[in-house]
Amino acid sequence: MTNMLRFAPLLMLMSCASVQSTTIEQNGKQVHQLSCSEFNSSLDECTAKASEMCAHNYQLLSHYKEVHADSGDGFYMHPRHHISVECKT
Repeated sequence: MTNMLRFAPLLMLMSCASVQSTTIEQNGKQVHQLSCSEFNSSLDECTAKASEMCAHNYQLLSHYKEVHADSGDGFYMHPRHHISVECKT
C-alpha cells in the first residue's frame, strides 16, 4: 500500500494535463492523436484542440473512450478520450 501512495502524486499530475497530442506520419499524411481526461477536460476540448491544429478543418479517423474499472482500492481513474484526426488540405 505504501508503494502505491508513493506514486499517487505522479498519477495525479499525469491526469491533470488537459489535452495531450502527438503527430505521426501515416501513408504520407500527418495524423494527430489527441488524448484528454474527463478529470479537467472533455471530448469538446479534444475536438477544439484538433480544430486549432488543423487550419482547414479535419477528418475524425477514430475515437475511443478508455474507461477504468473500479478496483476498490479507493483510487478512481477518470475516463480518457483518444481521438485520431487527419487535417484536410
